[in-house]
Amino acid sequence: MTVSDVGREGVRLGSRLTGVAISVPVVAGFVLLGAVVLAGWSLLDIGRKLFETKSRAQEPLKAA
Repeated sequence: MTVSDVGREGVRLGSRLTGVAISVPVVAGFVLLGAVVLAGWSLLDIGRKLFETKSRAQEPLKAA
């Protein structure tokens, strides 16, 4: 193994580590974004249901 081979291995290792260091936060960001979207949809759904329930409760009773 020559000095240039060692240098190439060092550059190759550095580029792999850089790729992992960049890809981990990107993947984590997408997972976090998905969790935020799902939580937002759930909160909106809960809000809609509460609004519908409140609207029904305020309706005047109809005489039968």
